[in-house]
Amino acid sequence: MEVLNSIVNSLNKEEVRNFKLWLNSTNASSERKDVQLFDYMRSSGEGYNEDFIFKKLYGKADKNSFYRLKNRLLDDIGYNLTTLHFDKQEANNLYHFLSLYNIFTSRNQPDLALHYLKKAEKRALQAENFELLDIIYANYVKISGELGNINPEVYIQKRKANAANLNRIRETDQVLAAVTYRLKLGQNYGKRDAGLLKLLDNTIKEFAEDEEIKQSKIFQTRVFRAVSQILVQNHSYEELEKFMLATYKRFVQQKWFDKSNHETKLQMLIYLINALFKNKKYTESLDYAETLGEELGAYNSMLYDKFMFFYYNALMLNYAQIDIKRGLKALDELEKEMKGKKNTYYEFFVHLNRANLLFFTAKYNDALRSLVKLYLNDHYKKADTSFKLKIAIAECIMQYESGDRNLLRKRIEQVRKEYAGMLAQDDYKREAFVLTALQDMQVANALEEDKKLLMRLKKFSSQFVKPAVEDSEVIRYRAWLAPKVGVQV
Repeated sequence: MEVLNSIVNSLNKEEVRNFKLWLNSTNASSERKDVQLFDYMRSSGEGYNEDFIFKKLYGKADKNSFYRLKNRLLDDIGYNLTTLHFDKQEANNLYHFLSLYNIFTSRNQPDLALHYLKKAEKRALQAENFELLDIIYANYVKISGELGNINPEVYIQKRKANAANLNRIRETDQVLAAVTYRLKLGQNYGKRDAGLLKLLDNTIKEFAEDEEIKQSKIFQTRVFRAVSQILVQNHSYEELEKFMLATYKRFVQQKWFDKSNHETKLQMLIYLINALFKNKKYTESLDYAETLGEELGAYNSMLYDKFMFFYYNALMLNYAQIDIKRGLKALDELEKEMKGKKNTYYEFFVHLNRANLLFFTAKYNDALRSLVKLYLNDHYKKADTSFKLKIAIAECIMQYESGDRNLLRKRIEQVRKEYAGMLAQDDYKREAFVLTALQDMQVANALEEDKKLLMRLKKFSSQFVKPAVEDSEVIRYRAWLAPKVGVQV
């Protein structure tokens, strides 16, 4: 999908409404080509057909006019988004004051320029925006040549002190960026790259000795992001829980949370919720989920659309362990929230997890109906083949429990044929085992009469499996099989 179409389909209701009002404020007409193109992109989504809309707007004319229309529409949307969201980011106010400084400097009105430069400095200091402070102090030095009451030496020293902070922050950024990049590549830092971890540890210790840096929320935010990613990568959820509880508590006590870093606050809560869930502290996890829900409404709900999914996901995951009906209710609420939003992933998420929860309430046919909806979803069609295989295995398990042996037999044959190459690989031997087990188990009284089958299932259910492997299974195979053969997992 091209940039313009992607941007148009990413707009929320507020952004669409504001843009349409802005377009119609100059010349309200349904015949406007930019309005027609915009409306078509909104309605067609991923089914956008450029040849169709070009012919509708321009007939058989040269496409250059159409391309100019698209470029103008792209520029207009960008300008409108900028004005709509301008006051939602603290850095924008800094650029605003610096822009006014440049305007009055170009008009040879240094007194007015200085007024806005002082405002920019105050905001930059509050936000600890060292990059813009460097520009601000450079402008003080420059304007001192026109204003006799400005001592350039003062701002030269301030710029030097700021440069020291900026260099240390840059050094930290370089280390953290390298760590983050390697983490994304899926490396196990605890074993493969101890040197980089040592560099990170040494940097943190060095900064922790500097009281000024230690008390900087910018630095502490960077530490939070790097350390939390390392702990998640290594599946160190107990350490993650302790780290996040201490970090979140510190930010609250220091009163470091405000509008400018509200997104960081939400991210911290999500890490904490997930760590508690992984450590099976479901009630505590739900308590922080409620805090997350409350924080989504802060600052006129400016980040609600971006983080709403994580809130409902937290409710679903925890209630799935202690109250499945409440888990299903959370999915219903998410589905209502997503009405009108063109996001096939959220629909995919709802159908998949609803099928899973319905399965564990023994509503097997309802679970299978939810999977049918899943198969029709566009996100499913683009999903990784290995994930599709695991969904297919889950469907076979549901078919087994529903008691429809004929459908189960046919579905097993289909899965074997469709995923033959994968099922022959070691990476999918668990899926191959479950398919074979289902085939054998469907025979009447198989578990009571087939001792060899019973022993195979017991051995499979008793074997240790890495949490990451079981987390990737749509229905955890051992959790489903173990009770049938008298094994506790």
